[in-house]
Amino acid sequence: MPNVLCITQTGLLSSGSAKRQISSNESDGMWKEIHNALGEIHAWAMSPVGFWVIWITVTVAAAVCAAWSIEQASARKIQWAKEVIAPAQQIETFRDIPAVILLAIFLAFYIAMTLLWEDFAYYDNSIFTRFTLIGRDYPPPIWPQSGRFFPLSLQEFNLIRHFVDTHTGYQLLPLAQVLIFSCIFLLVDDQLRLAARAGLVTLVLLTPSVWIIFNGLTFAERDVLFLLACLVLSIKRFEQTQSTAWAVVAIICAQAMLYSKETAFLLLLGFAAGRLILRSKNAQGEWDWDKEAYLDLCLASLAVVFLLYYWAGVGFHNMQYADERRQPRTEVLFAYLRVDLLVWLFVALMLARVSMILRGRAAPAALWDGLAFGGVFYLAAYPYLGIFATYYLAPVDLIAVLYVGRFAILSWPKVPSWGKVAGLMLAFAIILQDVSLSAMALFERKNIIRGKVETAGIIEAQYDSRAGSAIRLFFPFASPYVIMEFAAYLSYRGVPVEGAADKTAGLDSVILASSAVAEDGPCVEYSSIRCHALSGPDPGDLVIVLPDDEGSFAESSVYRERAELLFSYVPRPPIPQRLFSRIPRIASSSAWVPGYMNKKLPDRWMYAAVMIWK
Repeated sequence: MPNVLCITQTGLLSSGSAKRQISSNESDGMWKEIHNALGEIHAWAMSPVGFWVIWITVTVAAAVCAAWSIEQASARKIQWAKEVIAPAQQIETFRDIPAVILLAIFLAFYIAMTLLWEDFAYYDNSIFTRFTLIGRDYPPPIWPQSGRFFPLSLQEFNLIRHFVDTHTGYQLLPLAQVLIFSCIFLLVDDQLRLAARAGLVTLVLLTPSVWIIFNGLTFAERDVLFLLACLVLSIKRFEQTQSTAWAVVAIICAQAMLYSKETAFLLLLGFAAGRLILRSKNAQGEWDWDKEAYLDLCLASLAVVFLLYYWAGVGFHNMQYADERRQPRTEVLFAYLRVDLLVWLFVALMLARVSMILRGRAAPAALWDGLAFGGVFYLAAYPYLGIFATYYLAPVDLIAVLYVGRFAILSWPKVPSWGKVAGLMLAFAIILQDVSLSAMALFERKNIIRGKVETAGIIEAQYDSRAGSAIRLFFPFASPYVIMEFAAYLSYRGVPVEGAADKTAGLDSVILASSAVAEDGPCVEYSSIRCHALSGPDPGDLVIVLPDDEGSFAESSVYRERAELLFSYVPRPPIPQRLFSRIPRIASSSAWVPGYMNKKLPDRWMYAAVMIWK
């Protein structure tokens, strides 16, 4: 009997163990299925189709919620008219009309300079030469592996490609944005005279960051700036009319801006939160929820939804793009200080106004102080990330010009004489800095493009003269990224390049070689264009020195001594070499490249050459 009991107990124990094992296997299988399902949902959400479904759904839901909540809200309780320093201004013919005429002349010059010497030979223009110009849509920039998520950036060119295929045609969109942008800020602030508004618009367009993004095609900040202007106009009109339609327009503009650049969520969140804080309590100490407050809450909610979407799809710890470009925060902070005095004046004024508002010495301006909050939030992102480029701060520069200029103009009659002198000196320094750096950006962009266009023409002529035989290009100084971009432009011009357009190399393909690559393969990981590792050129190779290469005259002379010079490009207009040492590298287009921020410009900056190696 004990044996039977033992056997029975053993059997029961074995049976229980087996059941637990089965239960454990079922649990593991269930968690594996859940994990796979979540992986499929993640992949779908980060696909172009998934993004469009989510974006449209969120936009419609936000618009409906905003319309419903605004219709249910009471009329405005706090009269923001208290903030008005001066009444709405009327147009004065003898003062305002000439200012508008001067602005029109400036815009004509702006457009002419934008169209001069342009072609698809600038940085990142392979977006067009590898996609839209050959009949392919540029996919939404959703790159979880590198921490990037700005899916609406440049998607407008997928539509434009069906109507135009020239650089001038592509440039019509940025030019239209400039004109609409200028008109918006001529209309949006009726407390300033029209002449003052025209002057502020001119100063905004002269700011280096704004100048750069409106002169190029590939800057996400251009769409952010344009959508921010539309957002300001719609909110201003909503404040004036309390119309639900304008609130819906504001929602759509904000939603489009959020997904055009990752850091735009800080701008919108700071803007909406700042406005809520400014109107958080009324004179009786009670929370005030009027129609404008509900709209601000909807805008803040959109920013939070974007943040959750970004976190779910990309994660906050996946910052490969920023990590590759990160530099010491102190150096980045001082770099921004050196190229943008206006931004720091803006921060000082904003802090001063916050202090005055808290002490009851100034009435808050919901729109403008809200923008200031957003601008400061946006500004803080780039020193924190440790990344630098002059054009990153374009939205902050826009806000800074309008904010500082507006309050300076409105308070000017009350400023003492010594304050006016100091203000004029500071304004002169800022305008001088803006004009000089914008002129440098224009000079550099046009010569980079023109130098590469003429260099490509020589290569094309050499390729035609060697019909049926391969030709190899050796780049002694260019980075793999620059080589890839130039090769994409060559392919766009009809010169077959190895790996371009996802085609295998033919016997007559142009071969790219450089000592800057470690091994044969794609020049950059996201392009099929191939580069070959080579320590030096062989006889018959074309040695290519591009205008934005880092090599000095002394370094390039090594190649000139053993090669036959076919072509030499000199920057136009020529700049004396002694001025190069006075130009900060941080003002250059290549300052965003890791390690370039603290370098000096080479003495052969903007010179180019094509040579046949002997």
